[in-house]
Amino acid sequence: MLFRQLQYLAALSQERHFGRAADRCHVSQPSLSSGIKQLEFSLQVPIVLRGRRFMGFTPEGERVVEWAKRVISQRDAMITELSQMRENLEGRIRIGAMPNSSPVLPMFSRKMHDRHPNVDIEIHFLGVEDTRQGLNSFALDVGITYVNEESISDLSSVPIYTEKLSLLVPENSQWADMDQISWHEAADLPLCLLDASMHERRIIDEAFAQIDRSPSPVVTASDSILNLIFHVMFADLVTIVPSHFARLPGGLRGTKEIKLVDPEISREVGLVWSPTEPIMPMAKIATSICNELCSSGEMEQWFSEPL
Repeated sequence: MLFRQLQYLAALSQERHFGRAADRCHVSQPSLSSGIKQLEFSLQVPIVLRGRRFMGFTPEGERVVEWAKRVISQRDAMITELSQMRENLEGRIRIGAMPNSSPVLPMFSRKMHDRHPNVDIEIHFLGVEDTRQGLNSFALDVGITYVNEESISDLSSVPIYTEKLSLLVPENSQWADMDQISWHEAADLPLCLLDASMHERRIIDEAFAQIDRSPSPVVTASDSILNLIFHVMFADLVTIVPSHFARLPGGLRGTKEIKLVDPEISREVGLVWSPTEPIMPMAKIATSICNELCSSGEMEQWFSEPL
């Protein structure tokens, strides 16, 4: 009964609405409300702020929610570990990945499915801070993000690849004959960049700041790097993207990659997970797969310098 009540509470925390939380738990709304009231009686603390609709949690309730998520995560980990001991691993792995890593995710997914076909793979595209919060609240099993960020220094990590940046231009443009270009020169080009609020854009702005330049993009996109690439293909603009995007199998039709220099910018990207003891089963499996991808040379094919 207690575990079910904790599930109700975790669902309410995620949905912020009694009706949706009840639907998530496949129970009626009165049953969910009753279960949470019973939990409050058992713990002798108020958990939910009372009102005609969901108003939030009391300070005690916030702590109970944290413990509820931890208990649920530990229970799922136990089931996963026992399943693994039966050599028939089942369940799901929840990955928080930054959008820049999207071209390499299929390699991970393929290895995971080949090794554990009964494990469902859930990928959520998140920024660094949201990934950290997801891991600390046990909403995620692992993350793929920049590993040298101070905000995630409390997480365990293993490096996967080094991300470098390239200029992507139309193949028939006046810049297409260049093999490399300086950041100073790139600042004067008709740029299409991500929104300034995005972490990936801030890395680009920091690079320009090193040479006392500030870009003035013609187009600002708030959703995806793919949108930037389309603007190079069809609007004759240029953009700055992680180099591995420019080296997708089959290439990006109508574009050319140019190396960005002075300075050369690189960031370490890796797998991160919550430093629990013992390590959660899904995090352990993900670490093994990433190590295998790196040692086999598959990653190197993507991130080596172009010929």
